[in-house]
Amino acid sequence: MGRVLGDPRLGTAGAFLSLGRVLPRRYPIRDDVTVYLAAEHRLGRVLDYGVIAPRLQAIYEWSARELSLPGLCELIRDGSPVYAWSYADRHVWRQAHESLPVRLLRVATSPRGPGQGG
Repeated sequence: MGRVLGDPRLGTAGAFLSLGRVLPRRYPIRDDVTVYLAAEHRLGRVLDYGVIAPRLQAIYEWSARELSLPGLCELIRDGSPVYAWSYADRHVWRQAHESLPVRLLRVATSPRGPGQGG
């Protein structure tokens, strides 16, 4: 898949490069998070919700162990980032309706594999 996705003639490399144009220039961000989420490209949204979000708690926990920084786990709660917004505002990290591409990508990249839960 890497050769196909990286082939500049197919335009997929440009899609991945465009992901950086919606990231804030400064942190902490000054605008409401929904401004950035609304500007996110479709590919970014599918990757965020299909691959990253389902594993966010595990990513933080693994990083805390590997870096010997247990305080990293204080930045996430039940899979929702809480370093810039309260836990009560976690709805911004969830989709009301999960699209088919998001569901398919989540299952396809699950360590348990298709048909074994996600």
